[in-house]
Order: sequence, then structure tokens, then C-alpha cells
Amino acid sequence: MHSDIRELTASELDDISGGEFTIVADSGYFGIQVTIGGYGFGVWATGGKLCGALYSPHHNGGTCVP
Repeated sequence: MHSDIRELTASELDDISGGEFTIVADSGYFGIQVTIGGYGFGVWATGGKLCGALYSPHHNGGTCVP
């Protein structure tokens, strides 16, 4: 049986979902954010803290854990 299933690139995911996929890496900072249709999540680490956030059309915010 032949399968046409394959992974999508971040660009293809953006095109299909109308969403956004962002990865940021710098000295002492690493973060990932995924949003689709105004909803999503973000996770990042910086300064010895692990942080996270949930996003919706009416809420953007999160918290950090030392």
C-alpha cells in the first residue's frame, strides 16, 4: 500500500492553516510560538526561567516559572 503522507514545512503549515509558526533562538533565549486562527500557544526559556502563554482573539498572556 502506497502512502502520500509526509511532513509539512513551516511555510506549508502557514499556507494551509492561515496560522503562524515562529522559532526564535538567541544567546540565553529560545522560544516557539504556534498560532492558528487567532488561537495558539507559546513556550520559551530565558534567564533560567521556563515560560508559557496561551493566545486567543481576546487573550494574550502567560507566566514564567523560575
